[in-house]
Amino acid sequence: MDLRQLRNFIHIVELGSITAASERLAIAQSALSRQVKSLEIELGVSLLRRNGRGVKPTMEGIKFASRAKLILEDIEDMTRDLSGQGKMPTGTLTLGLPPTVAAMLATHLITKSMEAFPDVKLRIVSGFSGYVQDWLIRGKIDLGVAYEGQTAPSIRTKPIILETLYLVRSAKDPNADANPLSLRDALSLPMILPNPDHGLRGRVDYFARQAGVSLDVQLEIDVLPTILSFVEKGLGATVLPLGSVIDLVNEGRLVASPFAEANIYRSLILMSPLNRPESRLSTVFSDFLITEVHALVKSKDWLGTTL
Repeated sequence: MDLRQLRNFIHIVELGSITAASERLAIAQSALSRQVKSLEIELGVSLLRRNGRGVKPTMEGIKFASRAKLILEDIEDMTRDLSGQGKMPTGTLTLGLPPTVAAMLATHLITKSMEAFPDVKLRIVSGFSGYVQDWLIRGKIDLGVAYEGQTAPSIRTKPIILETLYLVRSAKDPNADANPLSLRDALSLPMILPNPDHGLRGRVDYFARQAGVSLDVQLEIDVLPTILSFVEKGLGATVLPLGSVIDLVNEGRLVASPFAEANIYRSLILMSPLNRPESRLSTVFSDFLITEVHALVKSKDWLGTTL
């Protein structure tokens, strides 16, 4: 095998199609097919599965593409080292964040990444955890941050931090104060929550079962600013991490009350795909993101969190 075969195979895996790879590389489909067959014979394994929509890598194909990508990146690093260009990563990275995390992290990450990686273009998209996971599986994003829940087998996860959850009520509510409430008392109130497919809703449903409470959900809304708007109007309470409401709390518009019970939190995780080769940029940026989040926690700029 040679480097040309490695590069061509990576293109096939990334595009999921020999036809598309042929068009991108300006190489005949038959030539690419012969290259893949030659690799399979040399390695003694099947690398691709053909289907009506194109091709999909086998587990061996994924491993081979990952190793091939590392080899090619090592060669690129060596070339940059010898030419004096250093090892700074380059390219575009798309990161998916939940709305509450984006509010805390997006501006900070963009600013810090511009300083640390001047040749990297960071794109950030925001959506609830289920959407972020779906985007990652479909290759729409390179990395995703989500709240721990049920994840697909094709996703690799790393824990980042724990966020303590609070009961959030309108400051107009005469009973609202910052004193701790029991889960039973708090979750017996009329609630405004995301729909049952949302990770936060699943966490609240779990806590309600633990407390023996049947939730009284007045509204199911998946848009965070809309949830906060209705809570501020006094139409119900909600459950959120402190960081997502701290500005409204400081302005005297909302009240955030801790729960009396311990361990009322949710775990924030970093997700990367197992069904695609991981680039050096993704690997480097994963470590960078976790380091920056931990720095925000240690400096108390991200309130209500623990490592």
